[in-house]
Amino acid sequence: MKLLIVDDEKSIRLSLKINMKKLGIDVFTAESGEEGLDIVRKKMPNIAIVDIKLPGISGIDVLKEIKQIKPSCIVIMITYLSDVKLAVKAMKMGAYDYFTKPFSLSEISRSIEETLEYAKTKIEIDKGSRDNQVKFIGQSPEIVKIKENIKEIASMKYNTCILLEGESGSGKEVIAKSIQSIKGDTIPFISINCAAIPKTLQESELFGYEKGAFSDAKNAKEGLIERANNGVLFLDEIGDMDISLQAKMLRVLQEKKFRRIGGLEEMDFKATILSATNKDLKEEIEAGNFRKDLYFRLNIIPIYIPPLRKRREDIIPLVQHFIENYNNVLNKNIESISKEVVDIFKSYLWPGNIRELKNVIERIMIFKKDNKITLEDVPKEILEDDSIEENHHYNLELVEENAIKKALDKNNWNITRTSEELGVSRITLRRKIEKYNLKNIKSDNFCN
Repeated sequence: MKLLIVDDEKSIRLSLKINMKKLGIDVFTAESGEEGLDIVRKKMPNIAIVDIKLPGISGIDVLKEIKQIKPSCIVIMITYLSDVKLAVKAMKMGAYDYFTKPFSLSEISRSIEETLEYAKTKIEIDKGSRDNQVKFIGQSPEIVKIKENIKEIASMKYNTCILLEGESGSGKEVIAKSIQSIKGDTIPFISINCAAIPKTLQESELFGYEKGAFSDAKNAKEGLIERANNGVLFLDEIGDMDISLQAKMLRVLQEKKFRRIGGLEEMDFKATILSATNKDLKEEIEAGNFRKDLYFRLNIIPIYIPPLRKRREDIIPLVQHFIENYNNVLNKNIESISKEVVDIFKSYLWPGNIRELKNVIERIMIFKKDNKITLEDVPKEILEDDSIEENHHYNLELVEENAIKKALDKNNWNITRTSEELGVSRITLRRKIEKYNLKNIKSDNFCN
């Protein structure tokens, strides 16, 4: 297991590193977001502890980049009390948890121990769920139409260019793998995330190189384009491809030929090109970040995947799919979810789209003991989200009551810590406790 600590305060980095090493894991530290992301690319840590306020790029941006480079990395944010709202925003973007400064080293060590168990389970989940990744779930008219289109495209013995556009986590990679699956599992499927590879290395990754092409080229290397020949090449986050490399990629698409770096031999290239982006490429063209001619070449068949909030009828089928998957992987027996949870899931905006929904179900099921998902299992950042509106069927007061109860139990009914976590005053919290007649079953007295 590998853990990364990103914090500009040397004392925090050092104390966390000493304590984390006691858990028997490899620990890496960085004092800036840029340095931290460089370590992520090289070491691919399982867990990252990231301060929200960093010099240079912010902790929120670091979280976003980590989730692009290694989506399975578990990210824990640390922040001062005044920045708790940012921490909640981070949770919605995929952070696993957050701690407020000053924090207890023993408390964070216990949390990391639990997170390590979660990370180990997650590795097994990722291994066990690979067979389910090509299932494209959805019954909304938009998704039904996309299914029909990709089936027709993939069934043709013809290589073309397909541009997948949609928000992060909306299912672009699943569509790409669905196309490859229909074409035949025996053909190569080669994927590159342009956002996860430094722009200086993108060309050598794609085109490969001959021995002696540059100082570090001790041996010849086959590039991803070469490996994808007669198969599918998936260019994920194409909007982050280096502008100078775009011209070379355009030549490959037009002439169906390429050369390794430092090579003289031209090689043939025949493959279906799938490109995906969550950026508006037309805006990128206007800004001078993307070539117009490459855009038209990639956009022969455009497919737009709507965000999950625009196709709410797909939410519960996806939930059922993930439950079935994790029942098999985790040897669980979850049979149902309560109506309140169904209503909340349908009302929540899911800014992280399908990826966020999948992560929420995964987290719930890892710790779930009985066979029904209820309101108390739903993460607090969803229960407290502003997108859950009053005109839906569930009782908002019930949501608030459960959120307060969970926070009180988590903090052992310490009023000060609970009010800080919930972002309300002590007086407001006491009024809410009286309003809902909440009781501490462990003690008759509040601990302040």
